[in-house]
Amino acid sequence: MFDQVFENFRKASESSLQAQQDFFKNWLQQLPSTPFTAAGAAGDWGDVQKRWQEAAAEALNKHRSLLDATYKSSIDLLEQSFRFSEARSPEDFRRLSEEFWRKATETFKAQSESQYRELRNVTDKWIDKTQGARAPSPS
Repeated sequence: MFDQVFENFRKASESSLQAQQDFFKNWLQQLPSTPFTAAGAAGDWGDVQKRWQEAAAEALNKHRSLLDATYKSSIDLLEQSFRFSEARSPEDFRRLSEEFWRKATETFKAQSESQYRELRNVTDKWIDKTQGARAPSPS
C-alpha cells in the first residue's frame, strides 16, 4: 500500500518538475538575444547583471524555503504512517488510512500550488527586469 502511495507521489513530483522545466525552456527561448538596446548598453550591463543576480538569489532562497517545507511535510507523513501499527480494529485502520491519504493529498496540493505561485512570481520579476533593461535610458 505504501509503495503505491510513494510511487504515485514520486510520479506527480516528476510531472510537476518536468512541467516547470518545460515552462522555463520555452520562456528562455522567447527572450531576446540582447536584453537591452545598444544605446547605453555598456554602462547598463553591470546594473542588469546585479538585478538578475539579486532576482536569482531571491528565487533560490524561496526555493530553499519550499524545499524545507516539503521535507517537513514528508517527515510528518512518515511519522503518521507509523501510526498504522496502533490500529486495534479494521475501523481504526480505515480511519488512519483516510487521515493519511487526506493529509498526503492536501500536502501535495499545497506544495504544488506554492511551487507554481513562486515560479510565476519569479517569472514576472524576471520579465519586468528584462523589459526594464530593454527600455532605452533617458538622455
